[in-house]
Amino acid sequence: MLLLKNARVFAPQDMGDIDIFVGGGKVLALGSNITSVPAETMTVDLSGFVVTPGLIDLHVHFAGAGGEGGPIFRAEPLSLSSLLESGITTAVGLLGTDGYARSVMEVLQKAYALEMQGISTYIFTGSYKIPPVTVTGDVATDIIAIEKVLGLKAAIADHRSSHPTVEEFIRLASEVRVAGILSGKVGIFHLHVGTYPDPLYIVRETNRMTSIPLYHFLPTHMNRNETVLGEALKFALDGGNVDFTATSDMEHPQTCEAIMHLVEAGVPLDRITVSSDAGGSSPLFDAEGHLLDVKITTPEDFLKQFLRLVDLMGPEKAISVFSTNPAQRLGLGKKGKIAPGLDADLLVFDNEWNLKRVIAKGRPIWGTIQN
Repeated sequence: MLLLKNARVFAPQDMGDIDIFVGGGKVLALGSNITSVPAETMTVDLSGFVVTPGLIDLHVHFAGAGGEGGPIFRAEPLSLSSLLESGITTAVGLLGTDGYARSVMEVLQKAYALEMQGISTYIFTGSYKIPPVTVTGDVATDIIAIEKVLGLKAAIADHRSSHPTVEEFIRLASEVRVAGILSGKVGIFHLHVGTYPDPLYIVRETNRMTSIPLYHFLPTHMNRNETVLGEALKFALDGGNVDFTATSDMEHPQTCEAIMHLVEAGVPLDRITVSSDAGGSSPLFDAEGHLLDVKITTPEDFLKQFLRLVDLMGPEKAISVFSTNPAQRLGLGKKGKIAPGLDADLLVFDNEWNLKRVIAKGRPIWGTIQN
């Protein structure tokens, strides 16, 4: 058991300086001057420190991705330490462009490995291609039968996608919705979005023709360029949810500026999430479609963008975007907040917002605290 004393707690709401009592992987109590704890409890004085929920990365290639340009550009699996250093205590893995030499089973096994090392993990079945690659041979069966599978990933509006017809897309969206209903999960159709004109056309058409709720669709990379960002704004104003990629690449609309652009235009903050795309490739093509370069993304921009949003909008809103909102979007009811009964996934920052300690499922697993 663990008692964190006198921490400034954002849960995400500002709770002031309080104590957090942790046991069995859960937050057991919050309050001022908690003293009635078992003798074996480890007590840590966090006076002058800030505690937040752990960050949730809903799009991370933790089993490796890439491959554009050939096998030499295949990204290696991510280490646990690379995720923890970026404050990630819950990660959702997935395949990228390569649904041929890589498999969903690889992603699933990496998820189990990271879970055994201490963090919480989930995955999306599928890859860029349609028909999707799966574990069981069927999208709905993957979602229903495999606890870690939260939904399906596919690519749209991208030259590397399978260019599905509206009818093909409707069938897949229907499978995801039914599987969500039968499994008790949200049933997320997670969409890599490219740069084609009108990139969300197929999603809007599916919603119009079938009334499949927009909450099943989660398009990502929606700050890819100004045109895509404009589509993100329209989609979110219509009631959809959008995910931005944490990036420091100045050729793209910056993550925090994209968030503020939507909020200032009237989008509710709870419709916006951010993910890292870490472990994936960021290929550069010329105007004729020739591959010029491939960069492998890392998780570090995720924490950088979180801290930038803390500066721009304050801790409560930043935590909502990077932790509370993703938990809600994915149906992870025990994540994204600090409250009794919820998972004790906690980050400890000093008073200058330097990450000092990561606690995942109640266990300190990264960093040190020096009072």
